[in-house]
Parts: sequence; structure tokens; C-alpha cells
Amino acid sequence: MTSESAASADLEELRRAELARREQRRRARESGAVAPLHARRRARAENLSVEPVDAPSAVNPAPSLVRLPTRVTHVLERVLEELGEEPAWLEGMRTRASASGDPLGTMALETVELLRRAEPLTALGHLLDLASGGLCVLSEEDRSRAEALRSGRLPAPRTEPTSLDAWQLHLEATEAQRHGLLAAVAWQRLAERLPLPVVDDLVDQGALRREVLAQLAPGVGERTGYLTARLDPGRLSDADVEALEWHDEKRRRALAAGGTVDPVDGRHDEWSLRSALLAGDASVVDVAASHAGDLPVDLADLLLSLRRIRQGGPVDGRLGRDRSLFGLLEDCVPDGRLISGSTPFHYWAGTRRLYRLLDDIHWAMACEPDQTETVVRAALQQAAVLRNPESRGAAGNADREARAVQAYLMFLYARPGERDRLDQGVGLLEDVLKRGGKQRGGVDGRQRHRLRSLSELLQSLRLKSKPSEVLNPYLALCVEHGSTEWVQGWRDLRRQVPAERLEYINGAKDRIRRIETARRLGEAGETLYDIPLNERFLWVPDDRSPLLQPDPQPMARRTKPSTEQEKSWTAAEAAKEIIGRCAGRLRNEH
Repeated sequence: MTSESAASADLEELRRAELARREQRRRARESGAVAPLHARRRARAENLSVEPVDAPSAVNPAPSLVRLPTRVTHVLERVLEELGEEPAWLEGMRTRASASGDPLGTMALETVELLRRAEPLTALGHLLDLASGGLCVLSEEDRSRAEALRSGRLPAPRTEPTSLDAWQLHLEATEAQRHGLLAAVAWQRLAERLPLPVVDDLVDQGALRREVLAQLAPGVGERTGYLTARLDPGRLSDADVEALEWHDEKRRRALAAGGTVDPVDGRHDEWSLRSALLAGDASVVDVAASHAGDLPVDLADLLLSLRRIRQGGPVDGRLGRDRSLFGLLEDCVPDGRLISGSTPFHYWAGTRRLYRLLDDIHWAMACEPDQTETVVRAALQQAAVLRNPESRGAAGNADREARAVQAYLMFLYARPGERDRLDQGVGLLEDVLKRGGKQRGGVDGRQRHRLRSLSELLQSLRLKSKPSEVLNPYLALCVEHGSTEWVQGWRDLRRQVPAERLEYINGAKDRIRRIETARRLGEAGETLYDIPLNERFLWVPDDRSPLLQPDPQPMARRTKPSTEQEKSWTAAEAAKEIIGRCAGRLRNEH
């Protein structure tokens, strides 16, 4: 038998004897044969105070040092080295343990107290090694938890734990990292107690969601505000935003409320650029394009696209389908440019240009007749590119408006006896009416009634071979049909028209007065060529642009990437809890 095996046998014999002695003492206390520990100590103190001092007794021989298994000795030597203690420390521990009534128990207690100075996870590993070597430092439950911590093979957390200790928190944190299912109160504990960088990791991973905010205790303070900004910024009050010094959200809210954001030192950031674009300042595109690289990617892409359009480039299909950008795109299209394309924007903006050209035609007819032919040619060209076979949506609206304007111009400039030209104008409107209702490619309701009235008006004029006057005196005065501002329109033109054209605008004025008089008398007034057919189609869409007026966006994390120490914080707390429980148990036993 080797010396090591003999030592192990002796140690096992000592352990059995010690366990038997503890069991005997426990039974004696329960039967009353032995007084409790505090009573025995009090009795000893009283006896010492009254008994006479005897002559010095013979000196007892020093007890032999407790014998430890080799593996336990090696682990303790490694611990002392890591803690920076001298090897003699181990001899002192053995000496103190040998002088006690329970050498191995005392050795275990001193070892645990020593390991409390070490890093918790490292100390727990040493405790496992000591327990494997034969030193009773861990209970069965604590040893099981320690082995789970070391291996990483952890059980699932309890859904309704009886105690909310560090072990439960670590199990919940590990489950959260694995995107497991946790109760709302568990997420609440993690959000409130984990290191903030680790909580930010959970937010970035999508594991921690906005639903947990309702569970947070009000006393968490700044952490609650920060997590609300990261998960559900719309719930923050303006005061919360100010307290967080969240400048981007403050500017976003200013735009959402209809305010403006000014550039700083003459240089636009993303918010002042958005503010300028929403205000219709297309010139900011050229100013801000030089530092587009400093802007968010999607906003920089829009900026560069707008710049290309201002320089004469086409509107691409992606932008042409975004109704919220129609007004801005129209502002960027160069003046005088033919608008052609097959997106909703092209049909909308092309129709609006067509009616602007129609206004220009009437202005030229009154003020500069020699320019009329050029403007009419541009209007007919724009109307031609708007014509298409579609009957629905923006394309269908643009086609019908183009037909109405073409027919109007055909009658306006038809020469006496040009029946074919007049027939062609009527046919443009009748083609739509012949299709039937909306389901068959035609129109229903008010638009159909309007088209029918215009067609009948043109047919009545066709019988005269040539209309004697303009088809709509409101348009002749460069105002919208039925506008109450026609008097101001007439006054503006009167200051600009040459003397020989005063009769033209005065005739339009007189016709409008007769129409209004008939309306007041309840009589049927003159039928006019009432265009546009669908005025709403020409309105600038009021759709909110998510790019220019974004919804609240979660705040970017403000913490640095979590460190390994922060990630292992719950594990360290669980290890510290195990070590503390071991120390308390050993103190109670010895």
C-alpha cells in the first residue's frame, strides 16, 4: 500500500469517526442528556469564575496536524498562490484545524472563508475541486448548482419561483439570451437588475420588447426613461425627451408639430434638411448635396435623386409611386419640361402642367396674342403624352382630363366650316361615355354627368360650325371655373392687356355677371365648358412622408459593448450566493 492510499484510508476512517461523533452528539442534545451549546458555554463561564485555581497541570502534547488528501493539498496551494499568500498559510490552517474538536469541519470552514476573497466563479471552481478531492465544503444542492454553473448546462428557470435569489436570476438571464419564453415579471427583473449594457444587448437582439415597460417599477428612474426611449419612444413626454438630452427626437417632434428646424452655422443636418424640403424649398437640394455623406442613407439617396431631377433627369419608378413626395418632386422638375412617364406622379404632375398651360393660353390670348400659338402647341404636346388606354387610377384620370382639354382647344381654335375638327373634339368625349360605367372602363357619377354636359355643349356649338366666344369666361380671366375671385382676375388683366384686347376681357366679365344674375333669380344660366373633370385629382396629396416626417424611432444604445465581466455578472452573483451559503452552513455546524 502506498503512502497516499494509506493517507486516504486514514482520512476516511477519521471522517467516519467524526460523522459518528456528530450523530451521537446530536441525539444527546435531542434527548436532553447534553445541554445546548449556549447553556454549556454559560456553565463553563460560571464554573471558571467560582472554582479555585489549581496548580498548573502537565502540558498536553501538541496534537498531530490534520492529514489532507494530496489533491486537496494541491488545490489549496493553488488557491494561496492565486491570492498571493505564502505557503506557510496552509500550515497555519492545518494547525488551527487540528487543535479544534472537528479538524476537517474547521478546515472546510477556513477554506470557504479564504475563497470568499477570490473571484466568485473561480472560487466556485476551486470548491468543486476540493469537494471532488474529499473535503466536505458543498451540500448536495450547492454542488449540483456549482457543477451546472461550471458546465453551462443549466436547468430552465422556474415559472413561479418560491424565492427570487441570484440563482433564479441567472437562470432567467441565460434563458433570455437563448430567446426563451419568460414571464413578464421575469423580464421585469432582468430589465431592472442586469447591468445596463447587457440589457442593451437584449434590446438589440430583439429579446427584450416594449411590453416589459408596463412592468417596470417607477423607482427605477433614469433606467426606465432610457429603456422607454430604446423600446417605445412614442410614450415619452417632451419633458422625458429633454431629460434624456435626446436632440434628434426633440427635432423630430418639432417637425411633427408643424414647426421648423433651422440649419446650424449655415449647414444643414438631417432635420433642417427635412424642414426645408417640407416647406417646399427645392433650392436646398443643391446646397445640401455637397455633404450628403453625413446624412442617413435613405435621406441622402432622396437628396441625390432630387438633384438629378432638378438637373433634368427622369423621375424613377420608386419615387414616382410615392404620393407623399409628389409636391416635392413637382417643385424639382425644371420649368417648361414635358412631363411624360407611366407612374402615378407623371400622370398627376403632367395633368397639373396641362392646366397651367391652359391658363397660360388664356393669358396670352388676352395680353400677348402672338405668343398663343407656342403655348397651345406645348399644351397639345402635353395632352398627347397623357393619353393612354388605361381607364382606372391616375392613368385613367389623366387620359380623361387630356381628352377634355384637347376637345376644348379644338373648338377654341377651329376655323369656320371645320366640321371634321369639331366632330373629332366631340368624339374624344363620346369615346369615354360609350364605354359605359366604371366597371367597363368608363366613368360613373359626377364625372359621367360632367362629360355628358360637355359633350352636349360641344355638339350644340358644332351645329353653329364655330363658337362665337370662349367656352368658359372664368378661364378667359385666368381663374378657376366658378371662382369668386374673377373680379380680381379681370382687374389684373386690365392693367396688362393692350387696348385692343379690352373688349375680350370685358366680354368675359359681362358673361359672368349675366350668369350670376340668372343664378340669383333662380333661372337657368349659360352652360359653360366646366373643367377640370376631377378637381381632386389635381390636388397635392397630403400623405405624410415617412422619410421626411418619420415616426418615433428607437434611440440608439448609449452604452458601450458589454464586457465579459458584465455578461457573467449573474453567474458571479449566483456563485457568490453559493459560497456565502456554504460558509453560513459550516459556521452553524461548527
